[in-house]
Amino acid sequence: MRLHESRTANVDVFHLAGEIDLHYAPALRELFLAKIKQRCPALVADLSGVPFIDSTGIAVFLEYLRDAAEFGGRFSLAAPTEHVRHVFDIIRLEEVLPVYQNTGAAITVLASDGHEAPVQGFSDEPRSERRTATLRRAA
Repeated sequence: MRLHESRTANVDVFHLAGEIDLHYAPALRELFLAKIKQRCPALVADLSGVPFIDSTGIAVFLEYLRDAAEFGGRFSLAAPTEHVRHVFDIIRLEEVLPVYQNTGAAITVLASDGHEAPVQGFSDEPRSERRTATLRRAA
């Protein structure tokens, strides 16, 4: 796993690359803990370079979400690859953690007045509407 860190519009961005699994999750956890200690107000994890993630990587994201909420910090994921997006869909991660199609969209929301848009997964339609549309198409 590799990490490049940047800051845009007062939002910190972790650009992650490589597999996030049992082997690398502890290192990633340490990076996120450093952001907790800094009381980072807004953080985006750019997953465009992540071909694989397992439950330990997802746990790191959920732990950060929980810990950042204690001081009002906001967190979102962005630009998941096809495989990672499929995993997120299966576990319905976007119901608890904002996931955006691209990093720019995530930065825009987190840099706004502090009110996140409703989590809508990977399309412009809410999840329930996507499911209904899919069922209609299948009929």
